[in-house]
Amino acid sequence: MKEVIQIQRSLILGGLIFMAGCTSFIAPDNTAITTIDETTGYRRLSTERMESYGDTAVMLSFSGGGTRASAFSYGVMQELRDSLMPTGSGDVRLLDEVETISSVSGGSFTSAYYGLYREKLFEDFEDDFLRLGVQQALIRQLFNPMHWIRSSFSGFDRTEMAIDYYDRMIFKGATFADLQANGPPYIDINATDLTTGLRFTFTQNIFDVICTDLDEFSVARAVTASSAVPVAFPTVVLKNHADKCDISGTREWALVNEIDRIAKTEAQRNIVEGIKSLRDVEKRPYIHLVDGGISDNLGLRSIIDRFESRGSTAVGVQQLREILPENLVIILVNAAVKPDLLIEQTAAKPSVGSTMSAVTSAQMNRYNQETLDRLRTSLGTFKELATSSNKKINIYFSEVSFDLVKATEANRLLNSLPTSLELEDTQVDKLIAAGRLLLRHEPEFQRFKSANNVTLRPSAPASETLCLAVESEGCLEQFAQ
Repeated sequence: MKEVIQIQRSLILGGLIFMAGCTSFIAPDNTAITTIDETTGYRRLSTERMESYGDTAVMLSFSGGGTRASAFSYGVMQELRDSLMPTGSGDVRLLDEVETISSVSGGSFTSAYYGLYREKLFEDFEDDFLRLGVQQALIRQLFNPMHWIRSSFSGFDRTEMAIDYYDRMIFKGATFADLQANGPPYIDINATDLTTGLRFTFTQNIFDVICTDLDEFSVARAVTASSAVPVAFPTVVLKNHADKCDISGTREWALVNEIDRIAKTEAQRNIVEGIKSLRDVEKRPYIHLVDGGISDNLGLRSIIDRFESRGSTAVGVQQLREILPENLVIILVNAAVKPDLLIEQTAAKPSVGSTMSAVTSAQMNRYNQETLDRLRTSLGTFKELATSSNKKINIYFSEVSFDLVKATEANRLLNSLPTSLELEDTQVDKLIAAGRLLLRHEPEFQRFKSANNVTLRPSAPASETLCLAVESEGCLEQFAQ
């Protein structure tokens, strides 16, 4: 959601060009299905995914924040790659223990790229996205007269332009069938349903509700929806084909109805109501999707809903008892910034921009805190479930954020980075190093490493080297103590 502040400043002028008189649009092309097969498609609980987590399960959550979030989460991925945990069959990388990556907005570029290309993330992602100059490339296309003509006659708007660019330059035509073929970790790309304000996750379970085949759906289109800042980018639109198939006998629809019956919280009731509203083709023939940061800027709620839904039903409880790991590690990569607003330094009334920024920050901070409170409650319930099943589970929740940076200069530098789709190379370098350094020194992650004898790969950069990249005086003493 904070991407509104920076990205709009770059794109709003171009947007005004198209706000008058352009009524054409590109029809949604999501393919309808007439039958549901719950053993196929990009879904978490298909047969091949119903297996034990193993001794350790790592769940990652990547927040929004444009390229800042992408680079920050990329640094965390590098650190997980270089963190080795001993097992009976030899050392394993913590990266290979990742079971889920849930992401919104800028974080979805990193998660989707890893889901598709795995180790190539560390070879190509910087050139393919982080240092590509995406925002300037989109602006150049936006002001190309050929784009104006195309937009006027075909509906090829700013969102379609972004989808086309991401598909060609970053995701190479990939679809969710490609994600499915790669197997775990499961990538939750999250957008927001503009009508309900609820999270919309690109999974076949949700696409079953609107009778659509996710396998043929473009990953670039999903990532664009996840990062489509309102006003700056028009919505990503899906055709609702819910009248084309019957889902009443499916396992997931039974779960939705059971949660509806026993829902204890307003959040659970809202989620069920939102899902069921997708079945009403008459009222909702089209689904409009925007930036996932509006419904969850931390990217955590997909993980929370998973815990709450499975822990509150009889079927879900039995499933969890069968697959509980010994160690559950949840790492939130939170690229949110807290820049100095300076409005209290003068009696002058703040500008419209400063007022919007302050209001957005206050609302986002409160909503993020509610999300964190829900997670901690869910994890407590999860641990009680394990205890009742006579299973030992160690739960670690690690939040990697700029709040951990104690060095004043470094804190101010990181919190001043814009929410945009383009950063300078030196800024990208600082964010990657900060992601590695902050995860390495985060207290809960240190506790997990100590308990499980996790070590760094010899080739991993030392903390002193990372501090040089961040360019913070007294880094080792102040950066993440």
